[in-house]
Amino acid sequence: MSLDALIGQPLAVELARKWLAQKTNHPLLMVGPEGVGKRTLALELAKTLNCKTNDPDCASCHKIAAGLHPDIRVVDMAWQALIRDEEVEKQQNLRIETILAERHRLFQSPLEGTRKVLIVDDAHRLTPDAANAFLKVLEEPPADAAIFLLTPFRERLLPTIISRCRPIRFRALADEEMRLWQKRAGIEEIDLWLARGSPGRALHLVREETLNAIRQADALWESLPARSAVDIVGNVENRGKGARVTRPEIEEKIKTLKVPAARALRAGDPRAMNALPALEGALQKLRHNVQPGLVYEDLLITLAKDA
Repeated sequence: MSLDALIGQPLAVELARKWLAQKTNHPLLMVGPEGVGKRTLALELAKTLNCKTNDPDCASCHKIAAGLHPDIRVVDMAWQALIRDEEVEKQQNLRIETILAERHRLFQSPLEGTRKVLIVDDAHRLTPDAANAFLKVLEEPPADAAIFLLTPFRERLLPTIISRCRPIRFRALADEEMRLWQKRAGIEEIDLWLARGSPGRALHLVREETLNAIRQADALWESLPARSAVDIVGNVENRGKGARVTRPEIEEKIKTLKVPAARALRAGDPRAMNALPALEGALQKLRHNVQPGLVYEDLLITLAKDA
């Protein structure tokens, strides 16, 4: 793949090319909906910076694509879980220890390539301490380093971080662009309407575990009109016994519930008009660190009452 192959983001690609042409190490802030190509573009830039043959099939490009290049690091919840030997579900924020380790790595010489690259995915999950620890390296990055921050939520970043980065904006893909992506990806059975212009979301929707989760969400959505608040509270409490319900688990349940709600809205079901704002409101509460079990319980009661 090359920069030209990224579907639906001509402005982002143009800005990335200008950044390359300037031969600068100014950090980039890639902002836009989930699953529309931010990580893909960041990795393509990493390949371009380290490719010595101008051949996308070179050993360096293959290593970067496989996540094996020692100078390229994608820091996200999965990476933090790996280095901490913890479950991914336990990761709620990017911690200062993770950022301090990466800051130290950036000031070391590249092992194989010409530029060390740090890609921080979901940068809005940086804790305040981690974000502040990041500021100095963003202001004066090493000459042989490149830093890319990726997030759907620019407003959740510190203003001081935003001011130190050059913005690249991404957008949701149009229907025609989604169909082109679908053809290239070779995926036939998918509801592009539910993907809402996001190839990443589309891929997520066709995974078997996601399909099972959607089936459960469908069943829950259909059962809500007949359920009382007492019944809902009892079921939520019973599911939580013996195991602490994590924020990522509740967030995924709420996001999955948006699938039957969106279908209902498309079908003209009046209760979906209130359901979608309620779902978005619940996600906002999670992002403001409200106790996840209470958020989920309150959401189900609200949906049942509106039904």
